[in-house]
Amino acid sequence: MANKDSAPRRWTPKEAQGMIGRLIVPSMLLVMLAVSVRTMWLLIPAAALWVVMLLILYKYWRCPRCGKTLPKMGKVRECPKCGAEID
Repeated sequence: MANKDSAPRRWTPKEAQGMIGRLIVPSMLLVMLAVSVRTMWLLIPAAALWVVMLLILYKYWRCPRCGKTLPKMGKVRECPKCGAEID
């Protein structure tokens, strides 16, 4: 039974990266389908997925120790600000 006083567990940066990886494939497939069948309404759900990915990136792609935003490009093994290891 969960403790009512405990806060929900926060995603780690690696979990956020995995979720973004799972969302990017369907969004790109929707864009390719929209281009191939020449219909623009399929771009609306693709854009919604991009917004969700950006929100995940903004909220969870942070150092677990200092809370600063991590670099968006390249492999991130440690925080450039405080040196904490990114799990």
